[in-house]
Amino acid sequence: MLFGGPNKALQPLVKEKVLLEEQKVQLELEFLRALATILTKDQTAALAAVLKPETPQGGPSITGVPAAGPSRLDTLSALVTAAGEAAGKAKHVYVLKFFGDVTASQVAQLRQEVTAVLQTADVEGRGDEVVLVLNTGGGTVTGYGLAAAQLLRLKESGLHLTICVEQVAASGGYLMACVADRIIAAPFAVLGSIGVITEIPNVYERLKKEGVEFSTVTAGKYKRTLTPTKKLDEQDLVKTKEDIEGVLTLFKRFVAENRPQVNIDAIATGETWLGPDALERSMVDALATVDDVLLGHARAGAEVFGVTYAEKPPSPLAALAGAGAEGSVQALALAWLAQTLQGSRAAGAAGQLAALQALLQQTSRGQGGAGGMLQMPSGDQPLAQQPTDAAQPMMLWGDEQVGPQDTWHL
Repeated sequence: MLFGGPNKALQPLVKEKVLLEEQKVQLELEFLRALATILTKDQTAALAAVLKPETPQGGPSITGVPAAGPSRLDTLSALVTAAGEAAGKAKHVYVLKFFGDVTASQVAQLRQEVTAVLQTADVEGRGDEVVLVLNTGGGTVTGYGLAAAQLLRLKESGLHLTICVEQVAASGGYLMACVADRIIAAPFAVLGSIGVITEIPNVYERLKKEGVEFSTVTAGKYKRTLTPTKKLDEQDLVKTKEDIEGVLTLFKRFVAENRPQVNIDAIATGETWLGPDALERSMVDALATVDDVLLGHARAGAEVFGVTYAEKPPSPLAALAGAGAEGSVQALALAWLAQTLQGSRAAGAAGQLAALQALLQQTSRGQGGAGGMLQMPSGDQPLAQQPTDAAQPMMLWGDEQVGPQDTWHL
């Protein structure tokens, strides 16, 4: 076999090899064109480093084709690896949702989701962002004040926050929205209602006719002002008006500090506006749907993640014995199972089983269970075990008397 030139007997094989090489090149080009449609600039740069021309390494070839260094297969393998590394550097966009009720009870879930994002986001490297889908007509001062504070945690960490209003961001809802770096509203979304309201029914006259009189003892001039059972007093009305005016002042200051482009005195009238009118007043930055916003991020090469907090389901033993007995029950059960599987010390295993059964029976009697069934403990549950949509205890602004009539609403 001769070196330095192609052997005549191998020429058909050489032609076939050249044809296959051309087909392979075409497939590689198609692959690269497909990649080019989905890669960002950073990803393209990473791939360009892989595709630098190889330095030929000379030497004789039995086929007449010049020998070279790494093969194109090696290059494509490196190409795929680089694509994976570049994809890991793509911006992450975390999508949260807040569909609020009057008490802003969803803040219990929001705080967990914000914490999760803060633990995983990469502001410096990937430039991650957060998109919050907001729909709420507002509610209690304390509830929506806390919800806005949770969003401030994102801002203070350096994450860019976009809030998309699909239908309503009124009163306390706009208090949350103004925290955003960018507010996007659907064309017919309702925004505004910057104001404070308190409503208390008064049945004093009716109770008086029925011969019923309430006696209230207080310490402190304004400890109890307006109540449903107390005769209306002008001083109480004046004091209550002063109090809600003070809340409005805080409300206006918060909006003005977080969204300085608005004319706060012009919009803090309690009025609401549809999307285009809100845009004219600089209350929003653009009119679009959340779908358009998320598609824009995806087309730019970002990875979009939906974030939802869910409670970890309790173990079967916890469901039987309740959270308070879960640890001891599990410990006894595991010890008994371990001894049983080892097949030794049968007496000890029987003792563990008896202790387990006794604990279950004791828990059942303590909870008033019937027919041997254990009941979940009554009373307040720890925060981590409460349903995600449960309203958290909060101090009501005004009287400490529990009830919606005493809650001040944004």
